[in-house]
Amino acid sequence: MSVIIIGAGGHAKVAADIFRLVGSPVLGYLDDDPAKIGVNLLGYPVLGALQTASAYPDAAFIIGIGANQTRYMLAQRLTASGVLWASAVHPRAVIAESVTVGAGVLIAAQGVVNPDTTIGDHVIINTGATVDHDCSIGDYVHVAPGTHLAGGVKVGAGTLIGVGSVITPYVTIGSGVVIGAGSVITKDIPDHVTVVGVPGRTISTNQAWPPAPATISR
Repeated sequence: MSVIIIGAGGHAKVAADIFRLVGSPVLGYLDDDPAKIGVNLLGYPVLGALQTASAYPDAAFIIGIGANQTRYMLAQRLTASGVLWASAVHPRAVIAESVTVGAGVLIAAQGVVNPDTTIGDHVIINTGATVDHDCSIGDYVHVAPGTHLAGGVKVGAGTLIGVGSVITPYVTIGSGVVIGAGSVITKDIPDHVTVVGVPGRTISTNQAWPPAPATISR
């Protein structure tokens, strides 16, 4: 089945490259920025705005946007219109046979997901990130490049785990959390906070998850 990527930025190019490597045909991208329409990224065209998605009933879609709030907004909108979702798994990622992977997931190069882990819908496991055994990753989570989750970690929906962070075994992280780059998390984290440092400490409160539509920005 042919694939269309929602968004036409850097993360969309990561998705396109994965589909190219695994031999899945890419029709192109959809993006609401008029300046991007007609532009080629990695040899694939920006076909039009998101409202044209219904013109491709035989295609599957993936959201090539790293921001969790925006992926949530677009997934809600497009799922309601009945689109099919594709997942992108890099051929140099390692995914254990017993892993459960949701819809619209992207697992980038050198990503590792170990046995009996569950990955929700529209999750990003980015370049070189590792998720060990028996983890639970909620919908719309972004595990940034070089991040390492030890065994038994639970991550709530809409959480961003920043570049190079480390989560120690059996820690539970709430929904709508932001973990700053390079943090080390050794204790449970409640919903809707930003945590930074070694060890991690809470520095602010975030908006509730799922976000209200008026608060979502691209």
